[in-house]
Amino acid sequence: MDKSSKISIKINGEEKAFKEGSVNSQNQVEEKNGEFGWVLPTPDGLGKKVIVLDDVKKKKKIKPEQKVKEKRKISFFTKKSPSKSIIISIIGASLIGLCFGFVFLGIFKQSKPDALNKTKNSVSVSGTATNQVQMKIPAVKFDLAQVGMYKSMESAKKNEKEVSTNGFTPVIYEKNNNFFVVIALSGKDSTFLADEVKKKFKSTYLKEETVGGQIYKGPKQSVDMYKAEVETFNFMLSYLTDNNFNNEKQLEQISSTMLILSKQKDYIKNKQLLSGLKHLQNIEKVMSSSSKQNLNKVTQSVQYDMLSLFKILKEQKNTLTN
Repeated sequence: MDKSSKISIKINGEEKAFKEGSVNSQNQVEEKNGEFGWVLPTPDGLGKKVIVLDDVKKKKKIKPEQKVKEKRKISFFTKKSPSKSIIISIIGASLIGLCFGFVFLGIFKQSKPDALNKTKNSVSVSGTATNQVQMKIPAVKFDLAQVGMYKSMESAKKNEKEVSTNGFTPVIYEKNNNFFVVIALSGKDSTFLADEVKKKFKSTYLKEETVGGQIYKGPKQSVDMYKAEVETFNFMLSYLTDNNFNNEKQLEQISSTMLILSKQKDYIKNKQLLSGLKHLQNIEKVMSSSSKQNLNKVTQSVQYDMLSLFKILKEQKNTLTN
């Protein structure tokens, strides 16, 4: 090719001068923008724009199926219809009602725990549910002066009258369907029965007896009262001995126990235990005012109440009901 020959190029139908080694500023702008449109010559002199490959790639990225799917994605909640409002109202009311139901159920459980939860101590007695407890009561041993044992109460009462003429106030108690007539008792460390009773009534039989020593069950107040009366009875027997008579500390212990029992009497329905409390109060009153009396005199003064209390505690069944 001749150096003098020229190359003519038409761009968009216009002829442009071309020089070797030179770069058109417009081409620089188009290259910077990343696009270059080729125009092919046509017979009519007009240029036909050629599709740029980058534009084709961009258009291919958007598929027709995706456009259809996007049109179909219409949320249920964006529609405004009467049926939608009714359904939403029903769901909302159900949720609110369920929440209130759980709240009231929790309040009901807290206000009535016994009605919803059965306690371990709940036992059915005579067709009714009553809170009961059971407790092992320690045994208290002591000496007893007995003058008769009979198979019937009638025979025991005849013997009671005979003994009364000798200056004693006997008490009849029942054990294993037998009736025993007794006239005095004392603690194991006391010599009162041998010194006073046996000498006056030679036919008296001295034996060992016990109260408690078993498992008792019933209303909690009754079981607690029975245990307290047995323990106080034991304190009194111990007090009526040579070692502890007029012992201020032991007398204070008896007095404090009696004060506690007196406060609990309003909760006790067992009539026998309430009678036992009265006998304990009589005994404690005598002991508190016995500082100027000798031991045998005080022991003799409380014999009837001691025997009556023993009868009540001995005849109490394992179930401490009314």
